[in-house]
Amino acid sequence: MKKIKKFIRQPEIFFRDYLNKKHPIRNIEQAIDESEEHIILQNSQHLESQESRLKLAPFAVDVVFTWVNNHDMAWQQRRQQRSQQATHSALYSNDEARFANHNELYYSLHSVQTFLPWVNHIYIVTDQQTPDWFQAAQYPKVSIIDHRQIIDEQYLPTFNSHVIEAHLHNIPNLSEHFIYFNDDVFVARPLLKEHFFRANGIASLFVANKSLKHMQSKGVQTPTLSASQNSMALLQHHHGCQIDNPLVHTYVPLRKSLFQAAWKLYADEIKAFLPNAFRSNHDLNLATFLVPWLMYLNGVATFSNDVCYYFNIRSNKAPAQYRKLLHQNAHHQQPHSFCANDFHSQQQIDNYHSKLIEMLRAYFQI
Repeated sequence: MKKIKKFIRQPEIFFRDYLNKKHPIRNIEQAIDESEEHIILQNSQHLESQESRLKLAPFAVDVVFTWVNNHDMAWQQRRQQRSQQATHSALYSNDEARFANHNELYYSLHSVQTFLPWVNHIYIVTDQQTPDWFQAAQYPKVSIIDHRQIIDEQYLPTFNSHVIEAHLHNIPNLSEHFIYFNDDVFVARPLLKEHFFRANGIASLFVANKSLKHMQSKGVQTPTLSASQNSMALLQHHHGCQIDNPLVHTYVPLRKSLFQAAWKLYADEIKAFLPNAFRSNHDLNLATFLVPWLMYLNGVATFSNDVCYYFNIRSNKAPAQYRKLLHQNAHHQQPHSFCANDFHSQQQIDNYHSKLIEMLRAYFQI
């Protein structure tokens, strides 16, 4: 009877509710509908708060960013020279969108400092570059790390994110526990350390509700997919497991000791792809696949939820995501994080860069 009354008196609401039930809105890469997000967020916050009260032996947690300024003429010259020498590359490996700098790092760093005040130190890994706005005196907890400090000279210069990420554990003074960020990932609300690492040191593994094999069968062809599949094959060969899920496009909690273990276990396979100056189909994906899953297989990581809004800033869907994020921010219903990814699409909105910056300024009120 109630449904009939709603259909007669408010047909637009009737059909909205009907369609939402039949085709629920999903903003994230985990199996959580929009209507369930607040439940997951509340439960996560409750459990993390309980763990924080245990007061176990404290441990430091660092943050690591990788960043590039594609407008730097010296960097462009190095890239151009290297691309002429490259022998292995993959689809989109040298795409301008991959290197585009929208000044996201400024806002992502701000999100970490604002919402993760407990972070011990922040490292920004770059190729002979420093952000224009960076002043060491204003950022005492931030260090700029050059590729030459962590990567053997024979592999430099490199424009392959997989190669750069494979060397993160070499950062001087890096803590055992650290969180890896791309500069297009933003913390969206205050989060406790326990969201990333349990009180006993076990890391969170934010597993996406996706299948690598299914993605390939649908015709997806990206260097990241190939690198993850290559990593998956290694894990299957050495551990007899059937891993087929990538991680959510967000921050990644990592353990330095497991990075070092990966280099010992798969030394030949890792060294084989390091000469690839640009991403290729023969790479391995250490930071966002191989090491996190190796952590899980070694009992130092466990499946966890992260409500992360993931979208393409060039897509015509991006403005709707911006409005949703700003609305939820105003009503204290923010997700854990969001990833404003940049890659080419068939339909691109006008002024996508300025629209992104406008949203970030409004969201973080800076």
